[in-house]
Amino acid sequence: MRSQIRFIFFFFVAFILLVDGISFAGLAGDFSAILHPLSIAGFWLITFVFIVRLAFYARVFLSNSKPGFFAGFYVFTGFFLAIYVPKLFYIAFLIVEFALKLMIYPVILLVAEPLPFSEFLWTGPLNIISMLVIPLSVFTMMVVFWGMLFGRFNFKVRHFEISYKDLPPAFDGYRIIHISDLHLGSLHGHQEKLRRAIDLINNERPDLISFTGDLVNNLAEETRGWEDLLAGLHAEDGSYAILGNHDYGEYYDWPDEKAHQENMQKLISAHVDSGFTLLLNRSVKISRDDEDIFLAGVENWGKPPFKQYGDLKKALQDIPDTGFKILLSHDPSHWDEEVTDRTGVHLTLSGHTHGMQFGIRIGKFRWSPIQLKYPRWVGLYQQGYQYLHVNPGLGYIGYAGRIWIPPEISVITLKKSTS
Repeated sequence: MRSQIRFIFFFFVAFILLVDGISFAGLAGDFSAILHPLSIAGFWLITFVFIVRLAFYARVFLSNSKPGFFAGFYVFTGFFLAIYVPKLFYIAFLIVEFALKLMIYPVILLVAEPLPFSEFLWTGPLNIISMLVIPLSVFTMMVVFWGMLFGRFNFKVRHFEISYKDLPPAFDGYRIIHISDLHLGSLHGHQEKLRRAIDLINNERPDLISFTGDLVNNLAEETRGWEDLLAGLHAEDGSYAILGNHDYGEYYDWPDEKAHQENMQKLISAHVDSGFTLLLNRSVKISRDDEDIFLAGVENWGKPPFKQYGDLKKALQDIPDTGFKILLSHDPSHWDEEVTDRTGVHLTLSGHTHGMQFGIRIGKFRWSPIQLKYPRWVGLYQQGYQYLHVNPGLGYIGYAGRIWIPPEISVITLKKSTS
């Protein structure tokens, strides 16, 4: 894994130098002021700062055990995106501009006295093409920063209603809160922000709270100071949780397997201290007025490269065939691979995708690049009588922000249907 980190570091150093070199050359052709010594120094100072910071993170990425490490790293990632994504837009238009100039120059040679070829490439009226994208680049930068400043803690409550003919009458109107992907290490220093989400959840007066995994990024240490806050969640029938792929600590360079397993035990204890009942390939019965529904949970199950620790058969083995079943499974791809048409599970609750923390969701319309990998990436899906709900998460990872896919508290109301 260290060799992979080293490769990624050198890849990004090469990327930064290439993008900044092309951007600087283009800007020098568009704006002569960029060639002022102070402008040159400022431009390349930013490049230098990014490379130095990247070198620091590459050196300690796999072994840093400070709970706040990833919080800082993901802010750095946000600044990186805000600076370099706009530059990529600029370069794309610059390439179009250069291609047109290469096509037009031979024509000009036939009809007029042209500028020297090198001068023609970098100056002239066609430079307007690359200048046109500058407003888009500025807008992109503003959107990335908006996602960091406002989007990542813009908690939203969404309500869903699902009707079932075979729902026990005592559970008509039963309200389930579905949350996922807290990634507490990313939220380090923002306890008060998460307290607002806790208050929103409690204000819904749920019957049951379900958390579908990724409490942390890697380490049980990330939960320190959060247990009392999470234990403040209140539901009549309790709070239940499963593990997500990040909870297994497999993205960390452990000194030995013993340390890895000790971390797992601490993380399991942290769930308990936070008020969650962990469902690791097992189920529980929820009773109301002598009627029951069943809540099952599997360990993480995902398509490669993600591990398949989940054992659905084991999780469902104590549930009657005719029982009303709700399943917690972190990765939504599990629903298509093992749940639909193979089990009698009525409702599956998943997370994992984060909605890529970027996308568009207006009414029934939903779009995000993540759907190329996860066709079922956010919201409610149905196949026959079986439903899947994918929560986009409360926390974040990779980028300390969310762009138009806010952190969500999903409220699912079960209704008794007569048809």
